[in-house]
Amino acid sequence: MVRQTIVKPAMVQLREVFHHPAALLGAMLLGGWVGTLFPRSAPLLAAVSTLYLSLIHMAAFPFVILAVYFGLQRLPQVPGVGKRLVQMALLSLLAMLLCAVVGVVVASVTSAGGGMTAEQNAVLGRLALRSESQFMMAMRGSGDGGSVLWNVGALVPDNLFAVLAYGSLPSVLIGVLCFGAAVAVQPGEASASLNAIFEGVYRALESLVQRFNTMLPVASFVLAAAATATAGVEAIVLLGSFLLAFFVSVLAVSAAAIGIICWRLKKSPWPVLLALRDPITVCLFSPVAVAAVPGFIQGMSARLGFSRGLVELCSPIAPVFIKAGEAMFFAVLAVFIANLYGRALTASEVALICLLSWTAALWSVGITGVKSVILGSFVLATVGLPLEAVLPVFMLVEVLCEGPRNLLSFLISSALIALVADGLYINSEQDSEVWHPSTLKLAFSRKQALFGCVLLALALFTVFCAGVGYGMRKAF
Repeated sequence: MVRQTIVKPAMVQLREVFHHPAALLGAMLLGGWVGTLFPRSAPLLAAVSTLYLSLIHMAAFPFVILAVYFGLQRLPQVPGVGKRLVQMALLSLLAMLLCAVVGVVVASVTSAGGGMTAEQNAVLGRLALRSESQFMMAMRGSGDGGSVLWNVGALVPDNLFAVLAYGSLPSVLIGVLCFGAAVAVQPGEASASLNAIFEGVYRALESLVQRFNTMLPVASFVLAAAATATAGVEAIVLLGSFLLAFFVSVLAVSAAAIGIICWRLKKSPWPVLLALRDPITVCLFSPVAVAAVPGFIQGMSARLGFSRGLVELCSPIAPVFIKAGEAMFFAVLAVFIANLYGRALTASEVALICLLSWTAALWSVGITGVKSVILGSFVLATVGLPLEAVLPVFMLVEVLCEGPRNLLSFLISSALIALVADGLYINSEQDSEVWHPSTLKLAFSRKQALFGCVLLALALFTVFCAGVGYGMRKAF
């Protein structure tokens, strides 16, 4: 009797090798080394990294919108959904505060920012002065009334189509939540056609995001090279104690989140880590948080067995509204600056830092990238600590903290789903929903096809002329 063995294709084996966390870490370290050796290549590397980020945003942004929409469609089937969502909202606020506490404790234990010599302080000052010209910041608004730290009205859309075209991600998600909730309360037959159209687009975008994630080894190399070429090895070394305290804090909270999931599922950590390995890897090595959303949805629902409605609703929202990483970042930053200036913090000041870091994290909703670092001045100014002197240096290394911050939001969201999803598929894995696409055939005559091509060319020319006109108007 001849036994047949199934051998995976070489392409699959190579993909598993190149997407292993160790291989991605090696690509990132190699990119950092290249960026250190060739600092003049920073503009070229930044252009390549911008191209990758634009591609992944193009597919991931609409995917997130549709994931939230379908999560809302499945929520009516979840028993006690209102109570569960309220519990998740309250627990997420508590988790953000706990992350700030963990950041303060770890930074204090590791003495982040302490013990720097006078020569190191001088080098840090020169780096701040040298990089200060790269950033143009307006600390106050241009109007008479000053700037508003948190404009709640800007997050609530009054026109869904305008928000989809020009709005920020928080306002887009709020608009989609309202639209999806309105569709969810309609009879099933009334929304069946719309859901069928969205389902096809949803699956296509999911496949497109996964294909873009196959470029992750090259992307991690280029992004690491661009970051080190821009920041320089000196800034990374001088802020090494800050980065160490922040990464240790993220690791501690992430381990606690994984432990909560294991406790609810009554499983060991290894199968849980295997189920979430791909999205965790994408989240760590890609600065685009939404690129990891498909993996977390698949891992939490199909592999670990949690309610797909809750997962599809909460996983896309997590990196936008659960700013646990920002709360931890601000807390570690405050302790680092205090130790840098030799300022001993009292117990009341430590408690105030935790509370202010939590508040600043809430204010950072809708603010991404280096702009969120500026909110740290609000935390430090209240306790009498200066930040402006070293703010440009922190802006240079902020990109190194983006992945861990996004990972913290996703894992905390997953842990909260595990806490509130009592009785929803726990301990019994649910299969992925099978989607049966419908085939639509279109038949055109030669005259119709030619006429359609002419109309398409005319439409593209019109868009081109509109873009030229808008550019000339902005220029003059």
